[in-house]
Amino acid sequence: MTKNKHLNKIVEKLLRENKRCRIDTKWLTYLVMRHYTNIFIPFNDFKKIPSFESVARCKRDIMNKEGKFNEDFIPEVGVSYEKPIGVNN
Repeated sequence: MTKNKHLNKIVEKLLRENKRCRIDTKWLTYLVMRHYTNIFIPFNDFKKIPSFESVARCKRDIMNKEGKFNEDFIPEVGVSYEKPIGVNN
């Protein structure tokens, strides 16, 4: 079973069994993290943590828009990182 299929099953189970997960993504994320780890963070503290998407977005902005820290970038084989011709920014 791939990791994403495993995660999908966990998320589906939580959505089915816990109404709060359906209306509160932070709570869903908190329960998923609790499933994978033995680390306990009180939910009130967990709520203060930015979403993983926000962290990833900041990383992309710093590396792509500001052009910082790209010396460590290793391109994937077979992937084009050039902007397609005719595409506006």
